[in-house]
Amino acid sequence: MAKMSKSKLMKRKTVEELKQLFKEYPTIGVADLYKVGASQLHEIRRKFRDIALLRVAKNTLVRMALKELGGDLERLSKYFEGQNILIFSKEDPFKLAKMLDEAKVPSFARPGDIAPEDIVVSEGNTGLPPGPIISDFSDVGIPARISSGSIWINKTTVVAKKGDVISSKLASVLARLGIKPIKIGLNLKAVYSDGLIFPADVLRIDVEAFKNDISKAWEDAFKLALTLEYMTVETLPMLLVKSYRTALALATATEYISAETLPLLVQRALSEASLLSSLTSKAEERKVEKEEPPKKEEKEEEEELGLAALFG
Repeated sequence: MAKMSKSKLMKRKTVEELKQLFKEYPTIGVADLYKVGASQLHEIRRKFRDIALLRVAKNTLVRMALKELGGDLERLSKYFEGQNILIFSKEDPFKLAKMLDEAKVPSFARPGDIAPEDIVVSEGNTGLPPGPIISDFSDVGIPARISSGSIWINKTTVVAKKGDVISSKLASVLARLGIKPIKIGLNLKAVYSDGLIFPADVLRIDVEAFKNDISKAWEDAFKLALTLEYMTVETLPMLLVKSYRTALALATATEYISAETLPLLVQRALSEASLLSSLTSKAEERKVEKEEPPKKEEKEEEEELGLAALFG
């Protein structure tokens, strides 16, 4: 009876400690401990000692603590199936997820593992000598041939899709090729923060693609604001320049004299005067060209008269 009482006291103590941690930390993650060994967990704790507090507890006790606290936190209960670890942190959920992914270590696949991504085997020389393994290549769908004393893969091949179960034979082939498709570490199931629960798939984002999307959205919004002439801190300088140019063009067109338009009007007047002078000069040249033939005829007549007088 005393032993049962002591056990209950220990459980109650654990529940109260968990409740305190849930209250103290704004970001709470639930991660899968599947296939994470003691040494790997120790290394993860060491890496994250200044970033997060990691706590392993029985699912029943965690659910009890969440139920007693109630509210939005209680929705985390559904993620406590199998072996789990709690991650208490003050970091942003997305930053925490990124750091956990970066802390994972590549590992060889074992039979029964789930492919985290598409597993691709590239074409080329494997460096493996000819032998029975070439039939294993064929069994897992890898086209291969023997050339120059080694096994060559004929073309790049996807041997497993994301979510596929890795067979014993495929695990063996991947190991012989030195391919480590499995990343060992803490796999987040969900993170609670500020009353919201973020599932794992939401937390895994392509940072560069996200930056590009934000940049494009900003550019589109900026262009739209300029078109609508909507004034903001960003659009005001451009709108002022646009308004100035429009006003200057209108003033110049109506020949309104001001400090800004006077140089433009003078320049336009000079250009028009130059053009007019050029046109006048060309007109005079054409006039002269038309008057020249009669002079020639007069000269010819004079010559004829001279000859007539000479022989008359």
